[in-house]
Amino acid sequence: MRLRTIRSAVFMGMFLAIGSTAAMADAVPWVAVNPAEAGLLDGTGRLLGADGNVLTDKGGEPLVPSCALGEFSPTGPFKFFTQAGDRNKLLIVHDGGGACWEGNTCGSVLNPNPDPATMVFDPLITERAEDLPLAGGVFDDANPANPFRGWTKVFVPYCTGDIGWGNKVTVYPTPGGPLPIHHRGYANVRTALRWVEQHYAGSPAPAKVMVTGLSAGGYAAPGAVLPEVRKLFPSIATRTYMVADSANGIVTDDFLQGARASWGYANTLPDYVVNALDGGANGLSVRFYGALAARFPSTRLAQFQNAYDLNESLFYNVMLNVNEPFKWFDPQYLLPTAATWSLRARLAVASTALLPNYRFYTAAGTEHTIMLYTPPEAGLGICSDEFYSENSASGLSFRRWVNDMVNANNLASAANWRNAGCFPHCLVAPKEGCAP
Repeated sequence: MRLRTIRSAVFMGMFLAIGSTAAMADAVPWVAVNPAEAGLLDGTGRLLGADGNVLTDKGGEPLVPSCALGEFSPTGPFKFFTQAGDRNKLLIVHDGGGACWEGNTCGSVLNPNPDPATMVFDPLITERAEDLPLAGGVFDDANPANPFRGWTKVFVPYCTGDIGWGNKVTVYPTPGGPLPIHHRGYANVRTALRWVEQHYAGSPAPAKVMVTGLSAGGYAAPGAVLPEVRKLFPSIATRTYMVADSANGIVTDDFLQGARASWGYANTLPDYVVNALDGGANGLSVRFYGALAARFPSTRLAQFQNAYDLNESLFYNVMLNVNEPFKWFDPQYLLPTAATWSLRARLAVASTALLPNYRFYTAAGTEHTIMLYTPPEAGLGICSDEFYSENSASGLSFRRWVNDMVNANNLASAANWRNAGCFPHCLVAPKEGCAP
């Protein structure tokens, strides 16, 4: 999960000023899709299926796309973005932006401090279609080294605080009074995928589909997006791929219990995922990916993380001290938590690596996310790794790692798509401008 990185208006403004000559050469425009204008919703904002009936979750609740503040969102209704490309190749990216699951975390949006870092989730969509090519990484269509150059792309923004798993409105007690939060992340995922279904209606399924998510989106991608993609395109089982970017699953039991109640994910996620979550925080990653690997043995599954990711460490620290917000950002508590998080995260991926269709890449450093790029010049304190130059895991190029994942015909020929870690050189100084 990440704190207002690529979706920050400050970041986008600075990124426009910084510019990217290669990225700006991209001639294929991104398009913002308003679900109502695209005919995906009924007159009351409920998502419609291909048959025209209202779609519901397992509990019978209609799927209603929304951002956390509902009709009071200053950036308007939920929207998503698409870029036309090769119809045979589809890339779906789910963004991140923190999480909230109880009064203190959800109430952080009411914090009068203007510093956005005091908010532990982002309730707004601030992206614009013209900004997305500047995000670099897998969106840099001008770069011939991009494995996803020219693919059809769908970008799902994140503004619901529920890591893409919710379909529920929960009212939280806060010092400022009752605060209703629209946890409609799962409804938003399904809305974007209804566009995908509509886009491919009457035509062959894409030959390849890559699903990825950054930070909070790294939980949406395997938990919500991938299972729905596999339902949409059952014929391409051997040509589906998923990378969870900086979403390691090091959490607490209290967090899981709170999220289950507040987001209602038992009524949205597949039963095999819910069962893995219900097993508790210990061993969660192994159970979670084990359930996916058993369900989708031909899908290639992967995780990326930095060994000392300060953003993921921060959220673990919030979970450990959820009732004492003054400890959340205090280095006295955060730094020891970061050391604990790092050990648990590396143990988790090493244990999960026993699965035959799963691989991990653990990079050195404290950065957060890699599939899209957050530069130090943005001044947000938390920066991402660079998709095209990262090679701190035994000298293995991350770009080559991803390229072999999606382009090698079989696992035997995917020489670069292997489990890779930075040990024993994982602790390196943060990039300039990226200190916590």
